[in-house]
Amino acid sequence: MKETQPKGRAPAFQFYADDFLAGTMTMTNEERGAYISLLCLQWSKGFVTELDIQRICLGMPTHCQGICQSKFEVGEDGHYRNRRLEKERTKQKERSEKQRDIANLRWNKDANAMPTHMPDDAKAYAESVPEVCFPSPSPFPKEKKTADKPPTARFQKPTLEQLNTEAALIGLPITEVDKFHNYYESNGWKVGKNPMKSWPAALRNWLSRLGDASGLVGCKGAAKKEVDWRDSI
Repeated sequence: MKETQPKGRAPAFQFYADDFLAGTMTMTNEERGAYISLLCLQWSKGFVTELDIQRICLGMPTHCQGICQSKFEVGEDGHYRNRRLEKERTKQKERSEKQRDIANLRWNKDANAMPTHMPDDAKAYAESVPEVCFPSPSPFPKEKKTADKPPTARFQKPTLEQLNTEAALIGLPITEVDKFHNYYESNGWKVGKNPMKSWPAALRNWLSRLGDASGLVGCKGAAKKEVDWRDSI
């Protein structure tokens, strides 16, 4: 009767070099070569027969054949199998089945996500698909056209040197420069409640107010003036 190979067998098995060397340390190279040949034959057929052992160990001393045969156990069917190799076969089969189950689950999941029926009539299929209404796109906001305005110059506080130079040009007494500086420094360089825009203009107004104030000296009612003229600059 012709022996058949196991269906769906894997073409290779895990070979653990350290374990193999440890298990065959006392074997000769000839015995080790016959042993590995028998393992390969068992993996291919699923078992080895006593005749297989005799033929592979042909020409070897009887005790050498016995050493090789001792690595295999005879089963109820009368065939020989290496227990460790069959464990590897079982482990490899379990891993393969696990990967197959994972692939089937993924395939079934993807298949369920697809439509199960596709009408032959394209028109019927189009009518069966619910109409999807998309909101009309919002118009782009109109850009507000604004006249280009010149950038506002940022106010820079003057130094005492700048104040003295400008005061000399407009004829403001040097004694008034410190008063001007101290007054606006303590006031945050504001004119009333608004930030100062130009200190040279404020300095000229100071000179103008100073002249107006000096012209009131000796005039009737000048002593009754209680409003500080600098607050109006």
